[in-house]
Amino acid sequence: MNKKTDLRIIRSKHSIKKAFIELLTEKGYEGITIQDIADKAMINRNTFYLHYQNKPDLLNASMDELIEELKSTLKQCSSSKTPVSGSMLEQLMQTILEKIQDNIPFYKALLLDENRIHGFQAKMEEIIKNTVEVGLDNTPLKISKELLLQYIASTFMGIVVWWVKNDFSYTPKELASQFGKILTHGHLKAAGISIND
Repeated sequence: MNKKTDLRIIRSKHSIKKAFIELLTEKGYEGITIQDIADKAMINRNTFYLHYQNKPDLLNASMDELIEELKSTLKQCSSSKTPVSGSMLEQLMQTILEKIQDNIPFYKALLLDENRIHGFQAKMEEIIKNTVEVGLDNTPLKISKELLLQYIASTFMGIVVWWVKNDFSYTPKELASQFGKILTHGHLKAAGISIND
């Protein structure tokens, strides 16, 4: 395969994915047909089938690409030598939020209730758990590690979904900072509510 053919394949795939993301926002996953994607990408149906078997194949390939990009980015900001701390979790959240900002239309389509793609949020939670778990290695804990990981991941994703629904009302840095305070101090103390023992 020559370089010209490679560029044509890259361009076609990019056009298909761009059209798919736009259609997800406009029609929701169930409402999209292959013909819709082909028309929007300005290709014929045969070109679509050269790259993807069907609509679920395109969806999975697109989600896998986002997930792999996220994993690769998170590997750079954590390692087994980086113990879990408020600042580590804050940096983790900021990194994810910045990645989401790079692909706003796709994340909106994948995470919002009206056209949410089932399974994507769970995949993101799994990445968060795995990243945090690496930092918990050799750390003695006073509660169940599984419970702690689930709490961090589900709280984190709840905040991410809220942020997306509210049109990114905070910068990634501002939101990550507040998330770090909630995790470090507990939600009541972080909010300034006194706790009577």
